[in-house]
Amino acid sequence: MATEYDFIVVGGGTAGCVVAGRLAENPDVKILVIEAGITNPGDVDAITTPARAFELRDSKYDWSYKTTMIDRPEYTRIEKPNTRGKALGGSSCLNYYTWIPGSAATFDEWADFGGDEWTWKTLQPYFYKPATYHDDAGLHRPELKYIGQSGPIPVSHADLIPEMAPFRDALTKAWVSKGEPLTDDVHNGTMRGLWKSLNSIHAGKRSSSWLYLVDKPNVTVLGHTIASRLVFSSGGGSTPKATGITALLPDNTPVTFTARRELILSLGVFETPKLLLLSGIGPGPAGTFLPSPHVGRNLLDHPILPHVFKLRPGHGLDPTLLHAGPLRDAAVSQYRWKGTGALASGLLELVGLPRIDDRLAKIPAYTAAKAANGGRCPFGPQGQPHFEIDFVPMFSDAFQWHIPAPEGDGGEYMTVIVDLLRPLSKSGTVDLVDGDARTAPRVNLNFFSDGLDLVAMREGVRWVDELLMEGEGMRDVVVGDYPWRMPRAGDEAMEKMVLERSQTGFHPCGSARMGKDIEHGVVDGKLRVHGVENLRIIDASVIPVIPDCRIQNSVYMIGEKGADLIKAAYPDLYA
Repeated sequence: MATEYDFIVVGGGTAGCVVAGRLAENPDVKILVIEAGITNPGDVDAITTPARAFELRDSKYDWSYKTTMIDRPEYTRIEKPNTRGKALGGSSCLNYYTWIPGSAATFDEWADFGGDEWTWKTLQPYFYKPATYHDDAGLHRPELKYIGQSGPIPVSHADLIPEMAPFRDALTKAWVSKGEPLTDDVHNGTMRGLWKSLNSIHAGKRSSSWLYLVDKPNVTVLGHTIASRLVFSSGGGSTPKATGITALLPDNTPVTFTARRELILSLGVFETPKLLLLSGIGPGPAGTFLPSPHVGRNLLDHPILPHVFKLRPGHGLDPTLLHAGPLRDAAVSQYRWKGTGALASGLLELVGLPRIDDRLAKIPAYTAAKAANGGRCPFGPQGQPHFEIDFVPMFSDAFQWHIPAPEGDGGEYMTVIVDLLRPLSKSGTVDLVDGDARTAPRVNLNFFSDGLDLVAMREGVRWVDELLMEGEGMRDVVVGDYPWRMPRAGDEAMEKMVLERSQTGFHPCGSARMGKDIEHGVVDGKLRVHGVENLRIIDASVIPVIPDCRIQNSVYMIGEKGADLIKAAYPDLYA
């Protein structure tokens, strides 16, 4: 087994595979990818079959992190599992597909941390570079092909499967009846309205970042291997230089690998800071090798509130996907022989992106915060949507594992996910439990540490509830709450419900964020770790301001941008 490579990518997740694949475009460059999980996700039906995504939570392909969700004086909740992908391709193998970049104004805020290279205008090409857009049925405007024309990740709009037509039509009617807009394009920097979801799915199969490594013989992937500690030398000057990584092979044998050029950390938002801390780079006492106060700090995520409604027959997918019987048998057969139908669907066809300014304006705490923010809304200062609303026409336990699954009633359900996109709570942390690289880190998302987030979520849930219970079309479809009635009238009761039922949106980021110097962040605008030579971080942990949507497209963008930054540093390899 070779132990020396030009570049070593530590972590074969979403961004890590992008970086390795792009660096491998020079066939003479030798690259090692160290991956803790499996290396053959394309052979796992539960990963490649779109409608089976919910089965992957707490599976052997899931890191299943124990996580503090909320830690307020009056309420604390610690849960397990918090899902992250443990496979080549990382969470792109376990996520729920939505391909959406976010608002231009939000990415312009990144320039305060990473400089002018990190604005919407400069990043836009990298959002489109990973994908190839498909509209095989010709249902959408041909202009939308700008979303991606030559990337390795096939993306397509959600299949408008016949079984979902009554639900789809009723929801669209309700949305419009409330005066809300429809949109077919959220990839141009502006997001608002009800949108037919674009997904990392094509031809009935999930698209994951391991596709970047196909036909790349100069990439070596080492699976089931745990990175344990970075190796440094003093170099020729006072700044230490990263030269290699010690890793534990599947039999726990330690092996040190050396990088001739650079090491790239792409272990993800929890494991990247863990490896830095194990290597003596971190805040306070953890910084035995290099004090770096922002390692494992500034952890961000979207809090969500899932709620379930029972629907009238003919509007949910439960009989097609969850209930034993002829409808499910037909769906399985259709997918097996044709690769189409409900099992080929990501289940999320329609996504809502609303603002609720009128409702928030009635709340004194919000108006005070707006005034303190120069008269700009703290949750969307430049017109960004306040929420992403996901409408899944079936019971989905992946988002509400505390709610008992309906069994034996033959009923049909809808899971609604209300996702607060720009939370004010920004004090999550990642810390070591002990010095063993095999031990998961201590994760605290610290949702609702800013109480105004709790108020905003409460009102967002009410806004969606009114849309579904009173909007034309849906009011004739929704039978009622499941399994417990929502406490709609009382603010205190609604906030208690949010605390008890809220979950992660599975969009963590920021734990090794960009910053102009080591006092403000972990990496600079070139994604180089402050205070160390030949070491970069390229994954979601460098994000300084959370995107106002699902972050999959953003993580691919970071991988593409990071690969180009490395190529620019080595013109002898990438002329």
